[in-house]
Amino acid sequence: MKILADANILYSALLYPEGASAQALFYISENCELVISDFNISELREVVERSLPEHLPDIEVFLAELSYEQVIAPVSP
Repeated sequence: MKILADANILYSALLYPEGASAQALFYISENCELVISDFNISELREVVERSLPEHLPDIEVFLAELSYEQVIAPVSP
């Protein structure tokens, strides 16, 4: 089963590594197929840069710890 994580879940998991969102993401990445779109990763970076720029370096570490498939989001006309 493939499960897509959106930017809100990623943001919550990044800020609260012991929280439910982080636990769910790591469970999914170990037991299912976690999918994250390039758009959601970009959105995560934009939100963190705007709200908590000191956490920008944490994004790369966080994503490196997850096992996921990155997909290209289609561009709407």
